[in-house]
Amino acid sequence: MTVSTSPVAQAVLRQIDHVASRWPAPRVRRLHLPRHEVQPGEHDAEFCALELEDGAFGLSYVLLGNSLAGLLRSHGGLAEPLAGADPLQLARRLDGGDPVERALALAAVNALTDSVWRRIGYEPPAAGNSLGDVQLGPQDHLGMIGFFPPLVHRVAEAGGRLSVVEMNAEMVARQQARFPQVRIGLDRGLLANCNVVVGTSTMLLNDTLDDMLAAAPQASRFAVIGPSAGLWPDPLFERGVTLLGGTRITDAPGFVQAMAEGRSWSSSTRKFAIAREGWPGWRAMTGL
Repeated sequence: MTVSTSPVAQAVLRQIDHVASRWPAPRVRRLHLPRHEVQPGEHDAEFCALELEDGAFGLSYVLLGNSLAGLLRSHGGLAEPLAGADPLQLARRLDGGDPVERALALAAVNALTDSVWRRIGYEPPAAGNSLGDVQLGPQDHLGMIGFFPPLVHRVAEAGGRLSVVEMNAEMVARQQARFPQVRIGLDRGLLANCNVVVGTSTMLLNDTLDDMLAAAPQASRFAVIGPSAGLWPDPLFERGVTLLGGTRITDAPGFVQAMAEGRSWSSSTRKFAIAREGWPGWRAMTGL
């Protein structure tokens, strides 16, 4: 397999532009935001959602840097933030934008993808478990990029080993206090001997995917999972990712109400898992 060497954001945007030439992008209907800023330790994850006029949605993580505070400051007081905007223009800030722009950009990329999937009738395979179909055995050394507490218990049950790489020192300290038995740190060298790696889609926001792949040369399975992983998987598969696990919104009114009220929206969504093996490719699916 030929491995791509161009920056992942650029590859994602080239693909989005190609797809839009055949499947024109609808405009933005609304940006949905969490109700308030999150205090340290209150939540480990929080997301925004960009809704398009055709009913498509794209999710994006907003606890990286000052993303959530910036979004609430610039868009939180508007009745219909970003209504009528061109999602393709928003998406282009994935390459070189600031944290706020990149959060919106990834939401736009995911919404554009969901829009085309809806129009061509594509339903990504349902995930067999809450962590993107990741299966573990006693022989596995799992590398975790970003923290997934359920995986800690799964590794313990399987009898395998676990190493965790975090990008935030405060998160490292907090999770070390919760799970003192887990090897967790800021050094991506912790991935060197891992044969299975699971990373959050935050890697698409902070430009670390290529570096993390390079830091895990022994990994035969490398999954990128999380609500922000709702894009065409081809640019990731070309780099060595073997599975993309994301989230689709299945009950739009229920999702919108839950987000507005600050409640869990899991019952209004479903998780999917797309494996590299057997993936037909975006050109075959879009007729390009």
